[in-house]
Amino acid sequence: MDRFWALLTPAEHALLTASGTERDYATGAVVCHEGEVTRHVLVVLRGLLRVTASTANGGEKVLAVRGAGDIVGERAAIDGRPRSATVRALVDVRALVLSDTAFADLCQRHPRIAWAVLTVVVARQRDTDRQRVQFSGTATQRVAAVLIDVALRRGIADQGEVSLSQEELAGIAGTSRESLVRVLRSLREQGIIRTGRRKIDILRVSRLYDLTT
Repeated sequence: MDRFWALLTPAEHALLTASGTERDYATGAVVCHEGEVTRHVLVVLRGLLRVTASTANGGEKVLAVRGAGDIVGERAAIDGRPRSATVRALVDVRALVLSDTAFADLCQRHPRIAWAVLTVVVARQRDTDRQRVQFSGTATQRVAAVLIDVALRRGIADQGEVSLSQEELAGIAGTSRESLVRVLRSLREQGIIRTGRRKIDILRVSRLYDLTT
């Protein structure tokens, strides 16, 4: 999926930059809480954000990971409803923050920016539909799909590090911690990954693709 920033021209980048304020978020910082009434929009310039929502039993489910170039919070800015998820920095993050009024003004005055937002919203809905299908697959297929998704967001061609704990990875993949441990052990034995504290070194992204089919 193309990131929001990549869909825009340098001139449109300049318009967004002039309309917002760059802000840094330390690792673990909460950008917004589920249920709060705030309407600012973020464009991630550097780092990773984790998007989570509360479950019926009082737990927390990881919905997505957003990286550089992604837009976050656009739905609340558009419909004015409370935040549907909590967004927290997985690593140190720098983001361009726009007020809802500045965001609306840009979309109304510049149709290409509005079209880019729509493109992202539609692509995310398609991702949600695809994930429903993926979650019917095996634990190995689901974990491999999540690792590929995060690797793509980090710009990892075939080797690189992703900062995800086992709890976070299990939540995104929709699998139990026990199943995840078995999958990670198998991936390590095959030389596809190497694990450490709150991180996974992907050694062969190409092999992950093989496991999703």
